[in-house]
Amino acid sequence: MKKSLYFLTITAFLFLVIVPLFSVVVGSFANNGDVSFKNYFQIFNYKNFSLLLKTVGIAFCVSIISTLNGGFFAFVLTKTDLPLKNLFKLVLLIPLFLSPYILAVSWVDFFIISGIEKNFIYSPAGVVFLLSIIFSPLSMIIVSSGLSNLSSRYEEAGLIVTTHQKVIFKIILPLIKPALISSFILVFILSVSEFSVPAFLSVNVFTTEIFTQFSAFYNYGSAVANSMVLVLICVSLLMAERFYLAEASFLSIGTKSHTVKIVNLKNNFKCFFLFITTVYVFISVFIPVIVLSAQAFKESTEAFRQATVLLVPAIFNSLLYAAIGALLLVFFGFVFAYISEREKIKFINLILLITFGIPSTVLGIGLIKFFNTQALNFIYSGFWIIIFGYLGRFIFIAERLIANSIRQVPVSFEESAELMGAGFFLRIRKILSPLISNGLFGAFLISFIFCLGELGTTILVYPPGTSVMPIKVFTIMANAPQSLTSSMCLFVLIITTLSLSILFAGQKVLSKQQG
Repeated sequence: MKKSLYFLTITAFLFLVIVPLFSVVVGSFANNGDVSFKNYFQIFNYKNFSLLLKTVGIAFCVSIISTLNGGFFAFVLTKTDLPLKNLFKLVLLIPLFLSPYILAVSWVDFFIISGIEKNFIYSPAGVVFLLSIIFSPLSMIIVSSGLSNLSSRYEEAGLIVTTHQKVIFKIILPLIKPALISSFILVFILSVSEFSVPAFLSVNVFTTEIFTQFSAFYNYGSAVANSMVLVLICVSLLMAERFYLAEASFLSIGTKSHTVKIVNLKNNFKCFFLFITTVYVFISVFIPVIVLSAQAFKESTEAFRQATVLLVPAIFNSLLYAAIGALLLVFFGFVFAYISEREKIKFINLILLITFGIPSTVLGIGLIKFFNTQALNFIYSGFWIIIFGYLGRFIFIAERLIANSIRQVPVSFEESAELMGAGFFLRIRKILSPLISNGLFGAFLISFIFCLGELGTTILVYPPGTSVMPIKVFTIMANAPQSLTSSMCLFVLIITTLSLSILFAGQKVLSKQQG
């Protein structure tokens, strides 16, 4: 039964995600039935080279800024006695749970309301600014995990012979280097694949160019050839640092491995860090919410009422598809994580790493080309193609979250149950699942939020007549008044917040019942 589960899960993933991606790459070499490199020769020109430099430059800047921001707040909120640090840690995560286009709209509103020249926000610098706010919380999670798993014995030994400043630079930073590298690479790949923010701000990057080539000019070969440049860069980064990214427990939800040594700040440093953290929270969290509300209701409630009418029909589909996608991600993520951690079959990690390095627009093109056939039209014309897009897009994140939870559970627990006659599924249900419930819930929660706001793949694959909130907002905002655009984003923000609240409340109820 166990081997059958492995076989069916791997086969299903290969068919639903890997084969479409493989077929789209092979198809880019076809030209009237012959093998041709024409599409690839066309990408070697000054325009594409300039666009590549701009795309990589934006992603590099976002990765550096996010890692620095995340590292700073991870240290302050994990290693110091800063007042209200648990509250700050929770609030700072909010941008990660919002769809990127919502923050883009809110900051455009800010420049409109404040009367500041909008050239900055509608530029590559504006994209870097917004993506850095969005991905800094992810860096904070990664670096916080590295600091939490750092034994205090190293610091205590260092403090015997030197100052705390030297301990930070000579001991702590080298030991959390895998987390810092992981943060940089993960944010780089997410930034280079981001579609909604550059598209909304009219900044042409590789993902928007791929989308234009495919959707406007129907130039499938050129779109895929361009995307292969990004894939090569992302996969090269992933492979170069595969050890750090695939094995480091940077996406962990569970108990800490070691007691964290807390630094007692002096009053002047405490006030300084408190001021910096408060200002950053105001900029990254409160300004977007305030300006969206101000722009939505600046004249009357009519714009918000109209936004409600437009988006209410899409709420059910959006939440349903996100929930199905999250459940599917948790299932596949659990099986792959178990194969990787318990069976020690590591090629799964390599496949998921490569899949993760592929831009969302390329995944969308692959799904369209593969499922747009007579035999598979029931998938192409239905909502399942959206779900499979979620699966290919976020399976790496779900698998790593669950794998790091499984790693914290000693194998001896399952071996003891097996000696007592418990079968595979009984051991999973009675022993492993309860012990990694926090990890499973975290994987579901993050997968749900990512699916709810996914745009890059969904905008390519969604069937006619299918209504989901990100697509509805993105297609209407192009020609809508700013007040209506802001109202729609505020409405999506409210729905996202309510969904998160319900999920957290449900998780607390289940935890109490199990306790």
